[in-house]
Amino acid sequence: MGELAIEKKRQIEEVKKRLNVEYDNFVMRGGNYHSLLKILNDGQQFELNYDTLRKTLSMQGYTLDFFCVLALCRYWKLDTAYILSPPDNKEKPMPAADAMMDSIKFKVLDDTAYLGTYYGYLSSNKKGNSALHKMRLKIETSQAGSFTATLTIESDVVDKEGIRTLKKELHGVPILSTFNNNIAITLTDDIGNFFFLYTNYKKYLTPRVFYRKGIAITSAATDEREPVMQTFVLFDRPIPEEKLCYIPGLLLPPQDIVAISEDSLNTLKEEYPVVAQLVENFQYLIKEHKEIVYDINEISVLAEKSDMSKEDRLKALTLLKEKSLAADKFFFTSSLNESVDFVRDYLLKP
Repeated sequence: MGELAIEKKRQIEEVKKRLNVEYDNFVMRGGNYHSLLKILNDGQQFELNYDTLRKTLSMQGYTLDFFCVLALCRYWKLDTAYILSPPDNKEKPMPAADAMMDSIKFKVLDDTAYLGTYYGYLSSNKKGNSALHKMRLKIETSQAGSFTATLTIESDVVDKEGIRTLKKELHGVPILSTFNNNIAITLTDDIGNFFFLYTNYKKYLTPRVFYRKGIAITSAATDEREPVMQTFVLFDRPIPEEKLCYIPGLLLPPQDIVAISEDSLNTLKEEYPVVAQLVENFQYLIKEHKEIVYDINEISVLAEKSDMSKEDRLKALTLLKEKSLAADKFFFTSSLNESVDFVRDYLLKP
């Protein structure tokens, strides 16, 4: 037997071994070839047959059907790069979120009130870009019976051909922390895009979750692809186009005080009569808390020539940041006083 033929057999054997690790777990949960075949054919369009599946997983031969391997990887959420990697590969893939966090303290979300499709928004991951990105989060029951999540992100990009809409689809598992009642969803795709959503969990008496606000972590649209953390909002139905002007305000982290410059306040008064009415009705409160605010640009301060050393400038800027108007902590509770009533009674009304 030639060296090439031996290497091919080693590769096939290793692929089978890696797949059989998952199949053994499947059998331990009561599954078999027949039930697995039904799941694969119901969920995907490859029309596999029993003999193909059995021979692909059997360690007694060297038959390996490509579409069968692909279907198994998709169903078990396996990294195809790892499954098909060389036999001597020492690197192991990260375990699936539901397997990694399966314990008493962490479990796959199973509250049916959270099933459904949610429509939401978050800000662009480009610096200096205030455009809104649309989110669609679908939480559904998989064929295996557990909850899964599919996140679609839509954003508009401008190029030589004009404005194009880009879509990303990511998949994950909603995990509930039973200790602190928070929901975490890590979502990825085959390319390597990554999203992490984290929000508060609450058990509802009525089967309806209409609004959620939480933290989203992804990578920036820059050369460095550095992490970006921001707020996201989700609703149980799309927001009408004429009400989208309120979304940027909801995307600010929860805080009790709205700090705004006088110029911005005057601009909003001219543009929106409701702002002018609020200022007129509550002028005594606004004037009482009026303060002079200094806009200190850190980049400019560090770039200017000065007898003051850069180290001392950084010391001073760090001390100033402690007293800046930005909040140091944000609490994403399930009953956000500043917005729940507004969302329910206005934004979500036709």
